[in-house]
Amino acid sequence: MKRAPLAVISLVFLLIPFYLNRFDFYFYKTEYDFPKPQLALFPLSPSLYAPSALVAEISSGKIILAKNEKEVRPIASITKIVTALTVLNSKLDLSEELEITEEDIDTLKGSTSHIPTGTKFTRLELLNLALMSSENRAALCLARNYHGGTYFFVRDMNRICQTLGSIDSYFVDPTGLSPMNVSNCLDLFNLARAAYCKEIIRDFSTRDNILFEGKNKKFKRYFGNTDSFAVDPNYSVKLSKTGYILESGRCIVLALEANGKDYLIILLGEKSVAQRNEDIRIIFKWLSDVVNNN
Repeated sequence: MKRAPLAVISLVFLLIPFYLNRFDFYFYKTEYDFPKPQLALFPLSPSLYAPSALVAEISSGKIILAKNEKEVRPIASITKIVTALTVLNSKLDLSEELEITEEDIDTLKGSTSHIPTGTKFTRLELLNLALMSSENRAALCLARNYHGGTYFFVRDMNRICQTLGSIDSYFVDPTGLSPMNVSNCLDLFNLARAAYCKEIIRDFSTRDNILFEGKNKKFKRYFGNTDSFAVDPNYSVKLSKTGYILESGRCIVLALEANGKDYLIILLGEKSVAQRNEDIRIIFKWLSDVVNNN
């Protein structure tokens, strides 16, 4: 068996960096021109169940409640906020039809899905399913059909985080199924404010009970929202994304209005949905009764 000439091997190694960077990346940061986050802690903050939490005004960046906000933790499907930013930043055709395949089945956690393989949806519909219903197959399909595939998709997820100053965030997959997808409340505030700028993300993350039909086969099903607050008329929710794997606990990123101001609420590591929801109710009452009256 002949060995490859040294010159050929050297050429291959020289071309690897070119190959890895052949897909252009440009993040349109000017779309997210917010003041930098700043601590402006309110003296009378409530006690919360969440081990890590943050509440801040979206427009000013004033952080009025913070609890272990720099603690890096797994964030589960909160990841899909960055997945959505990456899809929209790519400027790929949202009307293009993409097929769910065997490659989109979760082999890490074995999570179930209501989307059968072989079904086609538009890129826009898959984005809706990923944000509203946290469909992992939708997120995996979006990443697989990116410029160069999943590797470059995840690479650009991390580049977006770096560009937005979320330097403690790191992703290895587009779903959040891996506990190696990590962030903290402060980083997520930056990322969620960027998502808040996108009407598509705000709209899709707060929808409920939407009928989806496959483009190529007889598939028809209603999908709901993973967050009950997103569709509760008592709360003016502008953006919502939940997340859960065993390693992360119950997590949520929620943008809502209280007395005419929009706030982001970020809760990580909750022990149960009940405790997470109770924290949200406590924070909303605090914002309505205390913060906006002082």
